Amino acid sequence: MTELGELELDALTEIFNVGVGMAADALYQMGGEHVPLSVPVVELTSQQAAIRHYQAQEQRPLCAIRQTYSGEFSTDAILMFPEDNSLELVRLIVGGDLPAEQLAGMAQDAMAEIGNIVLNAVISNLSSTLNLPLEGSLPTVSVLRPDGIFSQDANSNSGSVESAPLLALMIDFQLSTRGVNGYLAFLLDVPACEKLGKRLTQFVNGSLA
Repeated sequence: MTELGELELDALTEIFNVGVGMAADALYQMGGEHVPLSVPVVELTSQQAAIRHYQAQEQRPLCAIRQTYSGEFSTDAILMFPEDNSLELVRLIVGGDLPAEQLAGMAQDAMAEIGNIVLNAVISNLSSTLNLPLEGSLPTVSVLRPDGIFSQDANSNSGSVESAPLLALMIDFQLSTRGVNGYLAFLLDVPACEKLGKRLTQFVNGSLA
């Protein structure tokens, strides 16, 4: 699996931080609440290692919003939150005055909208910064156990699913009531991983066309 050097990881972290900042602005426009977002961790790992990490961090079911992006390469992007935190995020979109029963009925659509905003902001900034045109599908929402989050992977045509590359991010959502940890995973194949690494090296060296 292609590895990223320290400078490339630093550059990628900054690119993602700008992307989630754009997402925070969009969420504020929708819900009227400032939502500080940050990306403290970016890691190029394997699906197997990522599953072990999520299992260690979360024993609770995860609400997963998934979109497929294609263009210069293909990737499935999955934004995940602990399911029992999802209503906190739904309140951000629809307002905090509704009873929990009504919020629960809106949860799937609201989570799809949140995922669409965050994923598209992150991908858009990655695409424009590294000159990697990518187009996304509509989001799908599901509730999964941590050990099943990559079971629908469509981009595992190089080697086993367990050893396939995965770009993993942790995203901190600081809401007014509590902090919510989100997880963002990009499922890659080896050619996509190599292309991303090459563009990052060119970006760091100032030679990106």
